[in-house]
Amino acid sequence: MVRVMTIAVLTLALAGCKQPAAKARITQFKVTPSFLPTGISGKLCYGVENAVKLELNPPVEDLRPASDRCIDITPARTTTYTLTAWGADGGPGSEDKKSIEVRVGAPPPRLSDLAASSTNIKRGASVRVCFKVENAKSVSAKPGRLDRKTNCLIDYPRKTTTYKISAFGPDSEQDSGTVTVKVRR
Repeated sequence: MVRVMTIAVLTLALAGCKQPAAKARITQFKVTPSFLPTGISGKLCYGVENAVKLELNPPVEDLRPASDRCIDITPARTTTYTLTAWGADGGPGSEDKKSIEVRVGAPPPRLSDLAASSTNIKRGASVRVCFKVENAKSVSAKPGRLDRKTNCLIDYPRKTTTYKISAFGPDSEQDSGTVTVKVRR
């Protein structure tokens, strides 16, 4: 019985019976970074095995099967990309499909040029702490009173004081900085 089965299997193999084509497999599909400020480019990277055809939806550029490849993307709004890879026979069940979402929004807040008019003053003298800010929904300054028209605060510290400025973006992102003013007697 075993000999008959072995002969049957060998006969089929020798008669040219083909093994089924390997199914396509997506080995990686990622975006760097996963959040893109509006107008900024990112990288969409993919890798596939046993694929003869690829499709990216929405389309960005023609894709070719590769084990490790990245393309530039600059979506105008939050977008879900779907990668489909087909195996050699192209029939149903030979494909693999993966999706990834790229969030797009306002750029994060950026605080820069934070400086005090002097970092060493006499007790009761005034100090002016100023800064530049971009993409902020709101700004806070502690201690002291902030003038948002000039992005400065004026204070009369009686002891050494550290001023903290924080800029907050529309999606709760934050950028902060500090400057310390030493007060002498």
